[in-house]
Amino acid sequence: MLMLGMTVSLLWSTHFLLLGAVTGAAMNALSALRCYVYYRVKPVKRNLWVPWLFMGLLCTATIFTWQGAVSLLPLAGSLCSILASWQRRPKAIRRLSLGSSPPWFVYNFISGSYPGMVVEVLLVMSNLIGQYRFDFKHPAHRRLLHATKAA
Repeated sequence: MLMLGMTVSLLWSTHFLLLGAVTGAAMNALSALRCYVYYRVKPVKRNLWVPWLFMGLLCTATIFTWQGAVSLLPLAGSLCSILASWQRRPKAIRRLSLGSSPPWFVYNFISGSYPGMVVEVLLVMSNLIGQYRFDFKHPAHRRLLHATKAA
């Protein structure tokens, strides 16, 4: 999944460069690098410096690509992504990654990235379905579902 995420992030980075949205391009380029590093480094306490490093890189990239207050939107979304993808529990990943989509949606709207807006809506819907299915559905319903599948 992380290698696929790396490829997708590079494509989005190109997309934002073509739109002239350099902060979005930088955030996605760093996201590609982050996916590669997270693939190599396990999310354990002794490696806690890794997400902090990427948070610092995101802030630095935002300063260098500053296009006004709009540059804070992809920064906020990317910071949520860093925290979410460093988690080990899927439930925590799902919860924290929800915070990434609203700022990216607004940034996509302002930048004219209509495909990005569609993707963010799909990501939120997918996340909410996953939370319902795995986190909120009553345990009795899950047992009943598994019992009917086994029969």
